[in-house]
Amino acid sequence: MAIMTLEHSSRPQFHVTPPQGRLNDPNGVFLDPQDRNIIHVFYQHDPGFPHAAKRTGWAHTTAALTGPDALRWRHYPNALYPDAEYDSHGCYSGGAVIDKAGNVKLFYTGNRKTIDPASGEESRHATQNIVHADAVSDDYMGGVYRKDAANPLIPAPHTGYTAHYRDPMITIDPETESGWRMVLGAQRADETGAVVLYRSVDLYQWEWGGELQFDTATATPGRAPDLVPGGYMWECPNLITMRDQVTGEVLDLLIVCPQGLAATTDSSGTTHYANSDQCGYLLGRVSGTAMKIHSGFSELDNGHHFYAPQIIGETFADDRHVVAETAILIGWLGLPGQDDMPSLDSEGWVHCLSTPRRLSIHDGKLRQQLILPTADNAVPVENQQNKNIPKVSAGNAWWARLYPNGQNVTWTLVDSNGGSGLEIRVESGESAAIAITGDAGLRRLAINVDELLVYIDGCVVEVEVNGGEACFSTVAFPPNGERWVTFHKECD
Repeated sequence: MAIMTLEHSSRPQFHVTPPQGRLNDPNGVFLDPQDRNIIHVFYQHDPGFPHAAKRTGWAHTTAALTGPDALRWRHYPNALYPDAEYDSHGCYSGGAVIDKAGNVKLFYTGNRKTIDPASGEESRHATQNIVHADAVSDDYMGGVYRKDAANPLIPAPHTGYTAHYRDPMITIDPETESGWRMVLGAQRADETGAVVLYRSVDLYQWEWGGELQFDTATATPGRAPDLVPGGYMWECPNLITMRDQVTGEVLDLLIVCPQGLAATTDSSGTTHYANSDQCGYLLGRVSGTAMKIHSGFSELDNGHHFYAPQIIGETFADDRHVVAETAILIGWLGLPGQDDMPSLDSEGWVHCLSTPRRLSIHDGKLRQQLILPTADNAVPVENQQNKNIPKVSAGNAWWARLYPNGQNVTWTLVDSNGGSGLEIRVESGESAAIAITGDAGLRRLAINVDELLVYIDGCVVEVEVNGGEACFSTVAFPPNGERWVTFHKECD
């Protein structure tokens, strides 16, 4: 049997992938209390997939954000297993928080399924639970994790909601002097999506706050067709307070993942809701359970594969760490139900996480900038303006800055055998847009493009437009053990 080497593998070098099995949502993201340059990322992990029954737990990785070893992910033993009655069918997604004593606490949704003996119908039971994470800075074990005896802290959905009630994300409550706020993704009894809030003074006793309501009376449209999206379920909510870097205004950033939106293309040719499951954000101000929308719904990523991100504050404008100047985001480069990827058969793993992005708000608009490995570890390729970029002679990780210079340009990704792959087209002038075409179809956004940063790492292609005005993420496997080595450029 041939031995698979990194040179012939599509596994990314600087993105989180599971050693084996299936990865999905990032969970419990936090910056290490002893060294805030170290980011901890847990993720949903089914190590036996697809050969064993689903048994979702949490895997654990860390990496430096800067320095010579930036984004070299270190894997530890899995942190959570579905071994309690209340999570017997999965430790589902959740977040992390560092308490006032500097201790790390993980929160997650426990999933339990039961069968009615009379009718044979299956029921789902969702609970919200806390885990004590000790010695998380341990270089060998990556921590000791203990589920609290008081679990479940929230034993059932609130009245009026179904068992699709999950993904707790906790922050310091900006409306109290010393409390905490939790947001949960929820499905109402009429099978529509919502975000609900809870509040606590001690992280253990949680009081129902209510459903988040939206005031759009003075809202300006985002990039999506809806000021507030619909859908049958909203997953993986994130709510964080940030300061606008230009105006100084304090705004709340709400990220949600609505399921069940109908794909559409607008008059500019922009594709909306093109993936099976969506992810986007709103900007406004939250008071109690009311959010006054300033900027309506915009898709967070315009590519083919992006879902279920988590965000954490990185730098802050205040001593309480309530108002973030910048935040770190990391997402899942996959989608529910789309596990048929070449790596599963060839190497026994499927899906990966995005590179971390640094978020900031500039003049009322969200900016997302890709965090890259050092130039010593991944190759920055010089773009010769109007020429094809040089071929990358070795390694799977590289990036290039591409400039359309006011022209209509098509860049085609080329593999080491000369084969063509993903296509990036920029149109200039009155119909200015970027369009990316791959195996999963066309994704297009109407925008004036001055510069593209394209980051290739194995099967991952991530594109940053105009310094972070927009992002596209796509998983594109090169054929037959080849690797992506260059772009071919053509101008109309």
